[in-house]
Amino acid sequence: MAVGSETIGSVAERVRWSKRMPAFLIDPDQIQDHRLSFSNDEAHHLRVRRIRQGEIVDAIDGQGTSYRIRLVLLDGNDAIGEIVEQKQEHAEGQPYLHLAVAMMKGQRFDTVVEKATEIGVHTIQPLLTERGVVRGEGKLERWERIAQAAAKQCGRSHIPEIAKVMEFDSVVTSFAERELSLLVADPGADGSLEENWVPDSRCLALFIGPEGGFHPRELTCLDSQGACSFIWGHHILRADTAAIVLSALVIDRAFRHTGQVSTYQRV
Repeated sequence: MAVGSETIGSVAERVRWSKRMPAFLIDPDQIQDHRLSFSNDEAHHLRVRRIRQGEIVDAIDGQGTSYRIRLVLLDGNDAIGEIVEQKQEHAEGQPYLHLAVAMMKGQRFDTVVEKATEIGVHTIQPLLTERGVVRGEGKLERWERIAQAAAKQCGRSHIPEIAKVMEFDSVVTSFAERELSLLVADPGADGSLEENWVPDSRCLALFIGPEGGFHPRELTCLDSQGACSFIWGHHILRADTAAIVLSALVIDRAFRHTGQVSTYQRV
């Protein structure tokens, strides 16, 4: 029996994978003959959560695969598991969304990294812009830890790459050379995301400016590279809110055009 485009069985399978405790992170290079060793940190988390030998836990490898693993040994920092099921996330393939977002004050960029990871952003590119008030190299290691924790919490099998902070012009040039479809949130644009959507886009880059918005020169730079500008409503959003909300809208729009799904494989 079908429920929309899914069968009851596929709905149950999706729910079975989604309603669980936060996943553990594993290194796929440690897998041999369907067994693996957990890192010291993850062994500690196993003990904290009082996982016992024989119990099954969820795990991700950060590269697009989720696992169900039976714990066969937990002794101090030694933790060994046996893979009983794995799921390749084809939805972690194309379309990709690369989020290019201006640097922000305080911990607001931390929030963008966390929520963008949960939403499904593929990479996050911090920007230095003309109107931005934050300069410097950022906190790359901190952001990577936040993305890792967010992926484990939400059960996402792919951990987004956090790129080094770059100047706006360099990022636009790089993305254009890679033939990404460029999108820019601009309150002065003529149409909505729906109206300006690029058909069959597989690799997208969304640009989010600082609180004061992009400088006209920067918007001209994007326009010269074929970027599509769009408006999102009548309210002015803070930069961190815009990054999260508009990323979700773009990803939803992209996946409704591809209809990709995940497949499951028992080991």
